[in-house]
Amino acid sequence: MVRITTNGSLFNYRYNLSKNTNSLNNAMTKVMTGRNFSTYASAPAAATRAFKIHSSLNSVNAQYSNNKTVLSKYESAWSNIKGILDDLSNKLGDVPALEGLNGTNLDNLDTQAKVLRSGARAIVQSMNAQYDEDYIFAGSDNKEAPFAIDKDGFITYRGIQIDNPATLKQDYTGPDGKPVMKPGGPNNYTNAEMLQKWAEDDHLYVDIGLGFEQDNDTGEVIDSSAFDAAISGIDIMGYGVDKDGDPKNMASLMLKLADVFDGYDPDTKTWNNGTLEDATRLVGKFQASKDAMIDKHSELDAESKFLNTNGTQLKSNFDALNEELNSIEQVDPVDAITELVWAQTCYSAALQVGVNVIPQSLMDYLK
Repeated sequence: MVRITTNGSLFNYRYNLSKNTNSLNNAMTKVMTGRNFSTYASAPAAATRAFKIHSSLNSVNAQYSNNKTVLSKYESAWSNIKGILDDLSNKLGDVPALEGLNGTNLDNLDTQAKVLRSGARAIVQSMNAQYDEDYIFAGSDNKEAPFAIDKDGFITYRGIQIDNPATLKQDYTGPDGKPVMKPGGPNNYTNAEMLQKWAEDDHLYVDIGLGFEQDNDTGEVIDSSAFDAAISGIDIMGYGVDKDGDPKNMASLMLKLADVFDGYDPDTKTWNNGTLEDATRLVGKFQASKDAMIDKHSELDAESKFLNTNGTQLKSNFDALNEELNSIEQVDPVDAITELVWAQTCYSAALQVGVNVIPQSLMDYLK
């Protein structure tokens, strides 16, 4: 026969009452907070998984923000180039140039020259457009206006005349006024080589969810793992001169054509700064430079579409991770309320048992 002492009964009762009290408190906490757990110790496995998902959500959110910023930048670049092609080149370039070559308009070539110069300045201003506080077409050095027209009438990019045959082969001097040596030396970069470097090898890598990774040996970002957000204005505009010594970019051609038009003397019917053949040649090259810019405009459009698609994918990834996180951390309201009701029932029953388990004292009898 097993003998159950009063102390043993009281110990078991207090233990079970405490257990039911904790269950009731936990159930109430779940209903009030809507969370499956409030501490790591209460659900180690779920808390570990939730921590990893939180980390992934933060990464995806940052990548989506980067993607959205770069997409807006590319859309602004696309709009600016479209404005150059549709408005400036057509209204201020093609038409004045063609009208100037019309024999009936030779007396008005000075006026056509002013329109062409105005168009060239407008193109330069458009290529200095900003998004937020950054210059869109400045490549990786986006805090300074990239383009300008210097006192000699040449268009410059980062201070270098982009199509002056006399300066293209000169050594490039950096901001400190010293020549910049090529990697490995001993030769220095020329102005033409530096323009080429800025056009082809100027990068500003951004993590947009492509697996951002760096080379272990060089520390350089692996191209395929990031998006290059640098938009090189010199690559879009064009630089250098062709075999005839003529500029390869639209705005410089307009300036040079304006000089030819200005040199025409309507009184003597003579050309003093070039010939009619020069003007005709420049007009033909103007169209070629415009076609080249159209190709660059198409590339911007393709990049914008990629960024738009990538942003949609990142948003889908974020939603999927957030849904998984909610399934781990958040409780089902129906289940939580059911658990609370059951915990309250158990707690009430435990209190009722106490009436029979806890012995009455002398004061209880005296009542």
